Amino acid sequence: MFKPFLIVFIFALTSAQNADPRCKVTKFSQVASAVGNCTNIVINNLVVPAGKTLELYLKHGTTLTFEGITSFEHIPWSGPLIRVKGKRVTIQGAPGSLLNGQGQLYWDHTGDKGLKKPQFMKIEVSEDSVFRNLNILNCPHHCIYIGTSDRLTITGWVIDNSYGDHVDNDYAIGKNTDGFDVSGATNLIIENTKVVNQDDCIALRHGANILIRNMYCAGGHGISISVGFSYTTFIENTLYNVTVQDSVVVRSANGIHVKTHADAFKGEIKNITYQNIHCSGLQRYGITIQQDYVNGSSSGKANTNIPIHNLNLINITGNILETNHTSMPVYINCGKGSCDGWSWSGIHISGGKKSICNNYEPEGYSCLASSGIGLTFNNFLLKIQFLIIVFIGVNSIFLP
Repeated sequence: MFKPFLIVFIFALTSAQNADPRCKVTKFSQVASAVGNCTNIVINNLVVPAGKTLELYLKHGTTLTFEGITSFEHIPWSGPLIRVKGKRVTIQGAPGSLLNGQGQLYWDHTGDKGLKKPQFMKIEVSEDSVFRNLNILNCPHHCIYIGTSDRLTITGWVIDNSYGDHVDNDYAIGKNTDGFDVSGATNLIIENTKVVNQDDCIALRHGANILIRNMYCAGGHGISISVGFSYTTFIENTLYNVTVQDSVVVRSANGIHVKTHADAFKGEIKNITYQNIHCSGLQRYGITIQQDYVNGSSSGKANTNIPIHNLNLINITGNILETNHTSMPVYINCGKGSCDGWSWSGIHISGGKKSICNNYEPEGYSCLASSGIGLTFNNFLLKIQFLIIVFIGVNSIFLP
């Protein structure tokens, strides 16, 4: 008999909060009050002062919506520009909204080595949190860092750092503009998202139970795994149960890149699957797996500190540009005995010279028999079939 009254009371309470002026942010000075008092927050055309972080330590169950243009004033510093923490939170972009990091004011083609450039966003959330439909322009440095998080879904994003491709003194001005860096996340989904940048589209460093699907990556270094950032802790150098599927990589240095840091503490990579990945216009490698990564580049000396178990590649197609005499479809450099259980099928990448497999050759793929020159007619049909599938499935996300 009290249910109608209860419903009216809840509706009135919710409406009152929505009407609360503390819950709509148009000035930076209003952020703390909104975050501290509201669970339904709107940020509208906000300008964040130089050197300040938009701190969003949200109440349980909060929904936060970005409207209009959120911009960040310029000053050399490390950031982040935005930091989000919370449980069961929803972060979303309203139609036409934009988060503008103004990276063009920072870029000097030196990346980490030049003036300080802020990370764009740091995320630490849990309990089925969702970040959807965010449009991000010109991250000054690494775009999105996903730290210790559990049960997070990121969907429908556009990260556009294409202006970083502009050339100054023979170098692209943008550098180290990673799309997503993942470290410590479990039960993570990143899907239906477009990244145009000058470094890894996604770099998986540490975590478990990760699904990446329907991605469009352009201009960077490909869809990457990079494990070995800890010099003291095993668990921080582990990556388990990852699936990357139904995605496209274009105009990138590599298509798929798996690297372990040879100078790191011990760790492990296990149960990784890449499936239905099409690559085009690559500059160096279609697929590269290396256990010799030190100080940002290949040392040539593979180590066994972080073994790679059960790396499965299925239906990986594409082509390499004929502009680099060292490019090849597949390059593998494993430490002795530290790669095992790999199963590959449907690897068809044209261009470049013959593949190289040092210390390991995957089941289902022969480096000695491979040739990057040309596609057979059957492989051509496979490529066309896959492109049709991708076009139908992700057309609405990827087309500008």
